[in-house]
Amino acid sequence: MTTIYYKPHRSRKREAQFFRTLSSQFPEATIRQEGFSINRDRLQELVDTHALVTWLETERLLPDAKCKQCIHVLKGCPAQIKIALKASQISFDIVVVRDQQAYYWEFHEEQHRRLTVSRTKKVFATDGRAIEVPRYVQRLVRDVWRTLHFRPYTIVWSDWFEENQLSYKATLGEGVQEFHKEGKFSFRRFCRI
Repeated sequence: MTTIYYKPHRSRKREAQFFRTLSSQFPEATIRQEGFSINRDRLQELVDTHALVTWLETERLLPDAKCKQCIHVLKGCPAQIKIALKASQISFDIVVVRDQQAYYWEFHEEQHRRLTVSRTKKVFATDGRAIEVPRYVQRLVRDVWRTLHFRPYTIVWSDWFEENQLSYKATLGEGVQEFHKEGKFSFRRFCRI
């Protein structure tokens, strides 16, 4: 039995097209138009601030000025960051569950590598204390957290998908898969996976 969890968003047209392509490859699947609930224990998995700063200091495919801003913000954060306090605060774009195994997908658009949107959001210290950071820092921390801690996990970048939509084959593989254009930012490379 296969179930696909996908909560549609009116403003995310490219993500909806990706969902249609992916779901068409699982014609037997039941579609649930809701988010997939992760186990609350997953929230105990942390992002190491020092490692993230080190990766940003050597990154050449993200905007330089934004990298410097991220580094400045992260140096003011605790050594370890929690990304949420409640499981309901975490979502994945698409989750395919087959035989009780979850396969996680994120469809990344340009804002994930341009580090845009400055309004403040929260990340958390290990004691639960809220830390206000720009949205682009929160998004980066969450993307790194997903890449480091979830398996099987697939990232598909929108610009890659636009060029390869007709040939894309969704697989229920192991580990971390990432589909991105050559010479563009990759979370697998960034996180040294």
